[in-house]
Amino acid sequence: MPLYALLFKGGLRHSELSKEYSDRFVEWAKKVASGRVPGSRFLQEGRLVSAKGVTNLTFDKDTIGGYIMVESENYEKAVAIAKGCPILENGGYVEVREVMT
Repeated sequence: MPLYALLFKGGLRHSELSKEYSDRFVEWAKKVASGRVPGSRFLQEGRLVSAKGVTNLTFDKDTIGGYIMVESENYEKAVAIAKGCPILENGGYVEVREVMT
């Protein structure tokens, strides 16, 4: 079955989230995540490396804050899974990408 990455972007910083929200997100992720590849959240700090040098990244609407992998028959079903993500409730969004395996 195809594997899809759900990349979580924007929304509130981890430190701004309520315990209730965090618990709901974790439960949702456990329910939908593939057992083949674990997901995780990223720390707020990051670096962008290019041929021109290194840039410090800051948390904004385009920051990837974490990801999970889901198995799905097709993009439409992977998108339907993403639509259930609690991050959508706090201004964030989910990027869905099929993974080459």
